[in-house]
Amino acid sequence: MLKAPEFVKDVHLKFTEPLEPLKNEVKYIVIHHAQEQGWDVFKTHSFHQTERQWSGIGYNFFIEENGEIIKGRGYSVGAHALHYNEVSLGICLTGNFDIDYPTEEQLASAKKLCSYLMKEFSVSVSQVVGHRELKDITKTCPGKNFNMDQFREFIRKA
Repeated sequence: MLKAPEFVKDVHLKFTEPLEPLKNEVKYIVIHHAQEQGWDVFKTHSFHQTERQWSGIGYNFFIEENGEIIKGRGYSVGAHALHYNEVSLGICLTGNFDIDYPTEEQLASAKKLCSYLMKEFSVSVSQVVGHRELKDITKTCPGKNFNMDQFREFIRKA
């Protein structure tokens, strides 16, 4: 099984059930926001376990406000985008980008992680999408203040 890159911190989150390794080709990298202000990876993990009754955090990777990249589910099937979990990797940035904006540190880390994952899985920049850009999604995720076209252009210049 693939190992997360060395720049990703593993905080050893505990899941209530074994995670299923990704088996299918990764076709998308899906960008999310936590939609809550002040939530870190631990608060998000706890919410997904207690409120959603999932085995743990649904995202594959999580980016804190300071830009620290943390392993969520890693290279296991996510629980972040209905109908896309088995063919995508989900990256969540903490914050509510309907109200605030991502920090420069978050954007730089998201670019670094996306660039790495794009090479690792042969994903093109057009396959880096906001959650709201997936079919049948009515949410604003990753928030109205997260411009996906600008972010894709930012990645292109990597």
